[in-house]
Amino acid sequence: MYYLFSPLMIYFLRHASVYFFTILMILCFITSLSEFIEYSKQTSHFKNDAFYICIKMTLFKIPINIQKLLPYATFFGAMISLLRLSKNSELIVARTAGLNIWHCCLPHVILAFFIGIFSVTVFSSITSVTQTKLIQLDNKYLKKNNNNLQISGGGFWLHQKEGDKTAIIHANKIDPIKMELNKVIIFRYTEDNKFYERIDGENTKLEEGYWKIDKGIKTNKNLETSDFLELQLPTQLTSSQIKESFARPETISFWGTKKFIEIIEKAGFNSRKHVIYLHKMLSTPIFLIGMVLLGAIFSVKPLGRHSIGKRLFIAIILAFVIFFLNDVIAALGQGSQAPAFLAAWIPALIPIFLSTSILLYLEDG
Repeated sequence: MYYLFSPLMIYFLRHASVYFFTILMILCFITSLSEFIEYSKQTSHFKNDAFYICIKMTLFKIPINIQKLLPYATFFGAMISLLRLSKNSELIVARTAGLNIWHCCLPHVILAFFIGIFSVTVFSSITSVTQTKLIQLDNKYLKKNNNNLQISGGGFWLHQKEGDKTAIIHANKIDPIKMELNKVIIFRYTEDNKFYERIDGENTKLEEGYWKIDKGIKTNKNLETSDFLELQLPTQLTSSQIKESFARPETISFWGTKKFIEIIEKAGFNSRKHVIYLHKMLSTPIFLIGMVLLGAIFSVKPLGRHSIGKRLFIAIILAFVIFFLNDVIAALGQGSQAPAFLAAWIPALIPIFLSTSILLYLEDG
């Protein structure tokens, strides 16, 4: 217990923080530069403000990139920090004084745990806002398809493109099986986002290539109304697209995800993607601790003459393997019938079990 508040603990914690944030900034700079180059290619045909748009979109992408880079920043930060302590003989002196590798890793583990808690409880809210802004910019400048189905306290909202025109559809209820909308209000806009028509209908059903609207009223921009028994509104949407077009999990903060899942499940839609994302956020502190312990593996044995380069090379390969496995397990989890929490917790627990086994063998074996 005394070690937790000792000067050595504080020194190791400060050392771990410096290397963690340094590595995070380097990785963030590299990813942001690649994002900027990619956006520059996509906006190369713009005559004006292309540079400003690229900068703006790159900045909005930084928070989600930081969350994705946290495991690798903790991994390389812990590894390089402990290697530097070992090279300066500080780690060797601490272990000679009676501290084992678990004591030496404890400051890095505590730092990773609190970073994970902060990422889930605070930073996810920032990410949700910036991701929403980024999607809006993507739709505005890059003309990406925007058919997101949004949920609010007043019902469901669906945005669709009609060639150069757009339509915003509101419904009180949605039948996900028959794809029928109840009490529909449709706002239609011209290419330059000027309102030109409103359609109110009792029931609307999605047919192949159009919405079939029964018994409604059309109101033009001059407030002139006309009744109709049946109206067909062109659409490129399909039933599967609508079911899969809920707001991306990244656009919802940790505090709002559970409520969002309850709403879409109550409406009869598949919430598996959002459930996996919720468990993935909950498992973040554990995942970061596992990455720290993986980084600690490379500092257990004393450094040789050329061992730093070899250890860094192996660490980079290991980071790519973990990145690949995370993507594979996430894809399998979304497409299988296995419990959703397994798809999030297995990648978080694998580094813990793997690193603990190796450390026990190297330390005590």
